[in-house]
Order: sequence, then C-alpha cells, then structure tokens
Amino acid sequence: KRLVDFGQNLLTPPERESAWVLLLKQIFGGLFNIMLWICVLCELILAVALDGDDLVTPVVLSAVIVASATLQWWTEQQAEGMMNALQEMQAASAVAVQRRRHGGERVELQIPAEELVPGDVLLLEAGQRVPADVRILACTDGSLVENSALTGESVAEPRTAEAAPAGLALVEARNVAFSGTTVLQGRMLGVVFGTGDSTLLGQIATKIRTSRTRSSLEIQIEHFVHLIAFVAVGIGLLSLVANIASPRKRGIAEVLENAATAFFAQVPEGLLPTVTVCLMIASRQMAQRHVLVRKIDAVETLGCIGVLCSDKTGTLTSGKMTATDLAVPCPVGSGPEGIEAASSEESLLETPVARDWSQEVFGHDAILALARCGVLNTGARPDRSAPGGAVGSPTEVAIFAGCRQVLGIDLAEATRCGLPQVFEIPFNSSAKWMLTVHATTSAAGECGREAPHFVAVLKGAPERVLAFCAVEPAVRARAEASLARLMAQGKRVLCLAEKPLPGLGPNFRFEGSGVDDVNFPFEGFALRGLVALEDPPKEGVADAVTRIARAGARTVMVTGDHPATAEAIARRIGVVSPSPCSPGGDAEAAAAAEFRVVTGAQIEVHAPPGGDESDLGDDAKAAAEAALFWQRCVEHTRVFARVSPM
Repeated sequence: KRLVDFGQNLLTPPERESAWVLLLKQIFGGLFNIMLWICVLCELILAVALDGDDLVTPVVLSAVIVASATLQWWTEQQAEGMMNALQEMQAASAVAVQRRRHGGERVELQIPAEELVPGDVLLLEAGQRVPADVRILACTDGSLVENSALTGESVAEPRTAEAAPAGLALVEARNVAFSGTTVLQGRMLGVVFGTGDSTLLGQIATKIRTSRTRSSLEIQIEHFVHLIAFVAVGIGLLSLVANIASPRKRGIAEVLENAATAFFAQVPEGLLPTVTVCLMIASRQMAQRHVLVRKIDAVETLGCIGVLCSDKTGTLTSGKMTATDLAVPCPVGSGPEGIEAASSEESLLETPVARDWSQEVFGHDAILALARCGVLNTGARPDRSAPGGAVGSPTEVAIFAGCRQVLGIDLAEATRCGLPQVFEIPFNSSAKWMLTVHATTSAAGECGREAPHFVAVLKGAPERVLAFCAVEPAVRARAEASLARLMAQGKRVLCLAEKPLPGLGPNFRFEGSGVDDVNFPFEGFALRGLVALEDPPKEGVADAVTRIARAGARTVMVTGDHPATAEAIARRIGVVSPSPCSPGGDAEAAAAAEFRVVTGAQIEVHAPPGGDESDLGDDAKAAAEAALFWQRCVEHTRVFARVSPM
C-alpha cells in the first residue's frame, strides 16, 4: 500500500518523444527544411501536373534532405543510448530492509532499491551506495560517507546518530545519508524518509529539468534562414508579377516554372548536408577524446564560449585523495637535491611521496619511521587487488598507499605482520585522533627471556597529536611552520606519533575509549612527522586551462569545497593567476582581490529571493548593491566555493 501511495524510488525521467517522431521532426521540422520541401513540391508539380521533364532534381533534393536528417538523428540516438547505458550501470542494487507486517511481526526482506518506501529500516555497510534519503538511527564510530556527488567535497564526511541542531540546512546535517552518496567506512542503521523525487537528489533534478537551451548555431542558422526565406519569397513573388505583366505572353506552366526557379535559386540546398557532415566529424573527434556529444550542434557552441564553468572534484581533479608530502623531524643539515627543506631551521624536513625510494636519502630513517606508523595505524583494510592496496576511507587509503610506497610492498607487509594490532581507539569527530596498539617481542628481556613489548601509534589532527608529544619548543615551532606551509597549499595534513609501552605483562588487557579512561600512559609520544593529502589536479588540466585562455575564454571553478582548498587548486592549474593582486593597490585591484573567490553564503545574501530582480521590490539601494556585486563577480571571480547544489 505504501508503494502505491509514495510511488517507486525512482527519479521522474524527463519526457521523451518517440525516436520515430524525432526522426520525422528532423526531416520535416524547421523553417529551412520547409523551404527545401516547398522547392521539391514545386518541382514535382511542374514535372507531373504541368508536363515538365525534370524529375531528377526533386528526387535528388529529397534524398539529400532525408539523408542529412537521418545522419543527425542516428548520431544523437547513439549518444542517447550510451547515456542510458551509463545510468543503468549506476543503478542501485537490492537492499536488505526491515518491515512490520499487519500483525506487528518484524521481518527482514531483500528488495530492489526502487521498491523502498518511507518508513523502511535498512542497514548500510561500507562500499554500499545509499539508495534513498535516510535518517541515521545508529552507526559505528568513525562512519564516513562520500558526498562529492552532491556537495563537491573531496574529503569524506563523518556521520552520527545524534540529532542535528535546529535550523541547520538539510545538506549540512551529519545524521542524514543522502541518496546517490556512498558509505566509505562503518555501518549505519537508518530509516528511509525520502524516496524518488522527494530525495535531495530528486529535488536538484527537478530544479534543473528545464527545456533545452538552443545552441548558438541554431540561433544563427534560424536568423540566416529567416533572411533567406524573406529574400526567396520576395524574389519569387517579384518574378511571378514580372512574368504576368510582361508584354510577352507566357502560359501558366512557364510563369510558374520561372517563379519557382527564381525562388529555388535563392535557397542554399547544400547548407544542410554541409553543416550536418561537419558537425558529425567534430562529434567523432570529440568521441576520440572521450567526450560524449548528445546534440551534435552543441559541438559548435564550444567554439563560442567566453566563460567555461567547471566542477572541481572529479573534473579538474582526480577525485581521489592522495598522499603528496611527508614532513619529518630530523637534525638540521644539508641534504641532497630532492629534499625540499633539508637544511631549513624553520620547518621540518619535507619530501614528496612521488619519488624513487629505492635509494637511501637524507633523513631516511626518520622517513621510514613515519611510514611505518602510517601502515600500522590505519582504518583501511589491506587488499592487494584494490587501488592503493587497501579499501576504506579515502583518507585512510591515501595515507596507507603513500606510506606503503615509501616502505615498499614487502617491507610494509612485514611491518604489519611483525607488529600485529591488539587494541584500537577509533577516530571520532570530537577527539580528532585515532590510536592503535601493536604487540611485538624484544630480546632485551631479563635473563635472556623475551619480554612482551607494545607500541602505541597515534594519528590525527596535528594540534591534537602535538599536545600528547614530548618535543622541544624548537621542534614544535618547525612542525607548526611545516603545517602552515602545507595547509597554505590547500592540503589536508595529519600528524603521526609513536610511543613504546614497556613493562606491561604478556596478558595485559588494554581498555578505554579516550584519554581520561585508558589504563596505560597516554603522554610522552615521540613525534614521527606529518602527512599531507590532497585531491590532486588531473594530468593535462593545467595545459587545457592555458589553451582555453589562449582561445579567448576564461575558466571558472564551481565547487562545494572549502574556499582555501579550492583557491589553492585553482592557482596550481592556472584558473587563478599565480601573482595575486595587492589589496593595497587601486580600487580595481582591491575589487579583483576581494572577488577572486566568492562563497555560496555571499551569493545567498545578494541573490534575489525568487531569483528575479523584480523580487527586490522598490529598494533601489539593495538593487544597486546586488547589481554591483554580480557585475564584479562576472569581471573578477574565478572560484565559487562552498556552493550548495540547492
């Protein structure tokens, strides 16, 4: 009954006409095609009804019209079929739900995702796509979802069962999992409250479901055809009048033939096949560049753009978190080339992860110690068949993959086997750290006996981890300098520390869930270093942005990510000029600096309530401020950050 009341859990597809109706529209629709068919009709009348002798012209012209229309129709149908196939591949699989029968009996069912209805209780696990909007009732600590499809955030977002604060926007709520997102870590028990068009994804789809905007080529051809039609009809009528008023008497057939010929001569019959073939060639070239063109006249529009707006996550960037840099504390000194800050007294020793680790480098022991902590303290599950060698949260996988690259696959596995994990305090959003304890044996025990030895590894937000570390003020200052340097590049930075736990018995049982209730020492950690992460730009993106600029257009980034992160990526790929304007300069330079990055909150403040200038009412000052804001956005803004899809 609820399925009848709420409908299937599917987005309402846009209205689609029959393929055969579309073919008929391609053949007979449009003013230009009508003019061509009028020419065909006139030639047929002259040839059949008025005893003419030219049947070749109307037959050839008809074949050209039908062939051009059929080619364009077939190309667009192929693209539409590919799009449909991609959407079917992304469809959610069956899900396990709990329902109550009329007698109150609770049953567990395995049903297709499209049969979900509000009120269903379902269990979501890591790797599963969320099939509907779900209010989380319970979840494991450290549960993460990937919301990049909705918000553009490349960093996974934590989820909790705690009620969201009153007045918080739905898209910001941490106790809701949205349809179309993916569970990356943990397990969640939730109740469905939105399906189909009622989901956040469905509301977005409904808002953008508008009529297709006409391409610039359509507008130009329509203008040209109107001009040709006016000229052709005018010349045809003038020819008809001139033949009738001529002193030389002509028969009806000759008068109509002369008028039709005059009309026919003004119509460029080769325009349609020429344009169609050129667009098909361009469409095929785009397909070779892995670009699917649904409407072939859209290819020409690419050559007319002045501003290209692009999403960040997965479009300008790879959409995959990657460990890019390591920073470790080590004695200040001169190191070989390739170590960025080897001799700096103001920061830690920093080195990129992407380098040849087969040769020993300056600070090698400190780097190996950091990498060892990275493969031990991880929420990811090692899996050689998976990208990065592990599955789980993108952040955890990125750290594990980067540290495994430093150690090498064999040494990384030997490290994990030689130091098995015996205890864990999972990451939570309030503490902002996670801890693992690993067991090993040491031959340094008394009387030659092997004594149990435990090692605790701490990982988390740098300011939280450094608070538990026993480091000299100078080392702390260098760590903070490296942290500021890496974060200024828009990177996410985590800190790792290590502490041996000697003197504990072989049967010691670790207990506790936080600093206040653990039964072992939780201070005096040794700082091992920092790991910087980012969603790196795709290969070739910077070159593409440069070529777009040379072609006379500019690229604008639109993302839901943090402004600092978005601006850092935009600078690296050339969307934002590497030499920023000084706010202390003239008024124009100050405006350019102020409006270089605009956030969604600023847009909401200056956007008319109903999306129309008339909604500002008679407030001339507000209208002038809004107009100035948007004018400066058009002129200076290169990044729109924290933009909500709604």
